[in-house]
Amino acid sequence: MNRSIQIFLLLAGFCLGLYYWKENPDLRKTIYSEPSIRVKIDGAVAKPGVYELEAGSTGWDLVGAAGGLLPDARKSTEDSNLDNTLEDGQILILGKR
Repeated sequence: MNRSIQIFLLLAGFCLGLYYWKENPDLRKTIYSEPSIRVKIDGAVAKPGVYELEAGSTGWDLVGAAGGLLPDARKSTEDSNLDNTLEDGQILILGKR
């Protein structure tokens, strides 16, 4: 191929890539955002189970995703760890249901 045609095709591909990136904000989000984490919660919450949250979420974020604490749930000193940042694969057990 002629050198000028190769340069043209390279520039055209680059411009199309930039256009696609501009028109698809979800692509930018997946490129620049931290991966989500999967954590499990069990115990005195409305909907125990496994949830996918944003990286950097706390135990309180997980409790909110699980529908909140049950009305008769007793808050103990163990629940103070809800202020800590969660890690992928972590399991939180909050008392009995």
